[in-house]
Amino acid sequence: MPFGTRRPLTAGEIKALTPGLAKALRAAGSEPQILARPALGARFARLWRRSTPIIAWKDRIYWPGALTDFAAQPRLVALLQHELQHVLEYRTGELGPVRYALSPHNWRYAYQPTAKARWLAFGAEQRAQIVEDLWLIERGLKVGAAPLEWYRRIVPWA
Repeated sequence: MPFGTRRPLTAGEIKALTPGLAKALRAAGSEPQILARPALGARFARLWRRSTPIIAWKDRIYWPGALTDFAAQPRLVALLQHELQHVLEYRTGELGPVRYALSPHNWRYAYQPTAKARWLAFGAEQRAQIVEDLWLIERGLKVGAAPLEWYRRIVPWA
């Protein structure tokens, strides 16, 4: 997509998502938009990350170099699912910019899938990573740290 272009999710992308996520986004009234440019905060993050991160903000996903459709790229659909989890949480009020920024707990991606784990005990990036991993595991593209049933049990919309 040309720099600065904005688009909604394609029909192919929606179909490629784990069905529960697509339903949860609709139920929350979310209309995700992908913007082919970095968010302002991503430009600053690039200074220490050495790459420009994809950032979800409310219903928008700032994705530098975004494709016109991710549906044919499995790893990118998994990453899209990760970002859409953030969109869903912004929409439902589970996540907000101040809450995200002020809690380092939200910045960790690694998680431990235990039998007693509870969804909201994980930070924002951990929850999004679990959702990304769910997508990959469902399609046989990753061996999970836990059985597929754990992922389906822990993710509220799965």
